[in-house]
Amino acid sequence: MSIQIGYMTIPGVRPNLTDPLPKFMRMSGFKMFNTKGNFPDEVKKDLGTCTRTLPYRVQDRYTSERKPIQIKTVILENEYLKAIFTPEYGGKLWSLYDKVNNRDLLMANPVLQPRNLAIRNAWTSGGIEWNFGSLGHTYFTCDDVFCAVMEYQGEKFIRIYEFERAKECVFQIDFILPENSHCLYSHVKVTNPNNVDTTTYWWTNVAVPEDGKTRVLSSSEKVIAVCGGDLTYEKLPYLSIMDGDLSYPINATRSFDYFFQPEDNVRTTWEGSVNKNGYAFYDRSTSPLIYHKMFCWGNHRGGKRWQEYLSDDLHGDYIELQAGFARSQMHDKQFPANSSIEWTQCFGGTHVLPESVHDVDLHNANITFGNHVGELIPEDELLKADEMFKLLALEKTKESDIVHYGSGWGALEIIREEKVKDIKLPENLCFPASSLSDEQKPWLELLEKGYMTKDEPGVIPPSWMTSEKWMSLIEKSLDNEEADNWLTYLHYGNMLFEYWNSTDTAKNVIDWELADEYETRAEKAWIHSDNLCPNAFAKRNLAVLYKLKGDCDKAEKYYDELFELPESVSDFAFAAEYLAFLNGNKKYEKALSLYNRLPEDIQSCDRVTLCYALSSLKLNMPEQISYIFDRDFAAIREGETSLSDYWFEYHARLIAKERRIVYEEHEKELIGEAEDKFPPPHKIDFRMSYNKNLKYRTTE
Repeated sequence: MSIQIGYMTIPGVRPNLTDPLPKFMRMSGFKMFNTKGNFPDEVKKDLGTCTRTLPYRVQDRYTSERKPIQIKTVILENEYLKAIFTPEYGGKLWSLYDKVNNRDLLMANPVLQPRNLAIRNAWTSGGIEWNFGSLGHTYFTCDDVFCAVMEYQGEKFIRIYEFERAKECVFQIDFILPENSHCLYSHVKVTNPNNVDTTTYWWTNVAVPEDGKTRVLSSSEKVIAVCGGDLTYEKLPYLSIMDGDLSYPINATRSFDYFFQPEDNVRTTWEGSVNKNGYAFYDRSTSPLIYHKMFCWGNHRGGKRWQEYLSDDLHGDYIELQAGFARSQMHDKQFPANSSIEWTQCFGGTHVLPESVHDVDLHNANITFGNHVGELIPEDELLKADEMFKLLALEKTKESDIVHYGSGWGALEIIREEKVKDIKLPENLCFPASSLSDEQKPWLELLEKGYMTKDEPGVIPPSWMTSEKWMSLIEKSLDNEEADNWLTYLHYGNMLFEYWNSTDTAKNVIDWELADEYETRAEKAWIHSDNLCPNAFAKRNLAVLYKLKGDCDKAEKYYDELFELPESVSDFAFAAEYLAFLNGNKKYEKALSLYNRLPEDIQSCDRVTLCYALSSLKLNMPEQISYIFDRDFAAIREGETSLSDYWFEYHARLIAKERRIVYEEHEKELIGEAEDKFPPPHKIDFRMSYNKNLKYRTTE
């Protein structure tokens, strides 16, 4: 067994810089879900989620213009497997190569192409990612994490870890590849070091190739199926939401997923995929990681387009096999104070006779494949390994072990702990002071001086903070006259507005009784910040607050004041947000006027261009936007259909003009005619569902 540090060169695009505007949880965080049919009451328990983006910033600065780039790799290899990790991208397992059968067990993406799917926007498909913290692709998916090469009882292993800022918890993953093993082991330990309960989330996300006859198998056949926002509780392979045997993802006529529901008191569960030739991937995990999932894009034009959009035209077809410790990704998970949760998951490949699992009853196929997995990795053997890995997980990481550095936020937290004599992060993990960067400087100053000095109002703050622990330090600093500045009160308002009871599951805290009080305090802090020094961030945040309160006139007033400041054009995010607000309130003339005053470099940004296209359409100027359908937009959001929607309205308005009729009086019929006569170019068709009455939505 060997471990090597190196680089791989592939075509790609790296996310560059971040959106400076704080994305508040109140803007979109809580999600509740509908259930249909005979959905068991016990399975409804803890349904509902709350995703936080802050204190992280959105990573939306990337294009589709790929060029050769070098990506750092840490390679764990034995006689049978070669595992390639990428610590610059959340520790993703980019490739798991089966050296015996000369095939990659994963969809190893041949390009690095960020797209808008993650909590922070940028996400790349392929490999295995480790999603921790909140619902969605993790905060770290396009960010650095710590990676260390360590040793336990004479055997080397890889450790990936990081401090997660939104809930101030920690994750570590130890990867072990024994000399004679045909499977890779991962041992995960997540820790809540705080004195209060919180909630958490974990889903290991495995991308495996889909060859047109790939079948998904599992140790369970009962599933929670998710389609169009509704949840049903059913049994595979035939579900009410679509026709056909849905253990074959190729039969899905839209993007959808289902979550396997194991029997009570199981100690391990497994999931696998078998291609048409019998080559298979499998993973098996110990409790509490007993829930598994399948996701597919669906066999239709939009699903095909998404997979190409995330990769290249030849190698992007995949499905996702996931594993988590809650019943589904829509279920919240309580994380008690001062506690850890840990488990072991193994990954491997094998081959079975195709006729033993294909075109046979699903139950029999599951039994056949399950017996095979049981021979490859017996349950008792995995449980024994799990006990050993719990001891390995206690091994202390030294700075000399680190081969790649993560963020400086863990180091800052350690400094804060020492300063205020507070609880400590796990002592077996190393967050060295050498990892500190400019992002942490304002907060180091707060610790050292007791207050935060102001910057010029045109300067973008290097980072945001939302922790209650840091909010108390800000509040303490307000007694110092040096803290009476626009920047301190901007941060204080951000913290107050983002603060929410996070000690219980989402459905129990969505109607938190102190929400209005904290909102009012945030409003006062931002007004004071703006009074001390008119600044774009306070005005923008006040606009967001009033929009959420339903006072759109007051929100518009603050946006207008913002655009009287020179820093309003310091970043395209201000314009993109205000244009979307104006369009949402049907103020298309004002939106177009604002667009025409913007610098060309801001006008050309994706989000700004899309806002301009909508304004132009609604003002009955379709001729102005024909160029957008040839443009490659880099940041289309998963589920977004703006381009195809604009395409149909564009053609519908041209038809209306040709016939000299008023579009608004015949909108429904004109849109229907446009849908019939003008199939959207494949390039802009990101719709995630299939309509049997519209043939052009199929792969045909």
